Amino acid sequence: MKYEALRHQGSKGVKSTADEVGEAAGESGRTVQRYIRLAELIQGLIGYVDGNKISLAAGEKLSYLRKEEQAWVSETMGASGMALSMAQAGQLRSLSEAGELTADKVYKILGQKQGVDRGVTISLKKVRGYFPPAYTNRQIEEVLYTLLEKWKQEKESEGWADAEDTV
Repeated sequence: MKYEALRHQGSKGVKSTADEVGEAAGESGRTVQRYIRLAELIQGLIGYVDGNKISLAAGEKLSYLRKEEQAWVSETMGASGMALSMAQAGQLRSLSEAGELTADKVYKILGQKQGVDRGVTISLKKVRGYFPPAYTNRQIEEVLYTLLEKWKQEKESEGWADAEDTV
């Protein structure tokens, strides 16, 4: 309401109305715009945003879907317990804008496993104690890869068909 009131007063300065409202509320202007856009969501999806099953940014993307399409998303999430990622919200919005979104496509998109970052970071402080002080970072890395390769081969010889299953 404050946003609408300030917007109707006209421009008073260099800041946008959303920036002024956001500053007063301790948020960015962009966050204020996202909150305003959430008013276009159906009640079920607003509940998921409030319950953190949908992020604010993903909720904004879903707000561009037609009400019927939003209902498909809400029903699918409710029936399956599936969460929704930003990438999935983007896919849904793109299909909707192209006029190609169906209830089946919603289910398929929400059912997709999201790529999990399987990256691992190893603290050099922890690892360095296992190596002579003269070893460079590159030498340490080479030894670690050699040891990992040996471990993988041992697991495969034990009958583990896919080393990925052992991790």
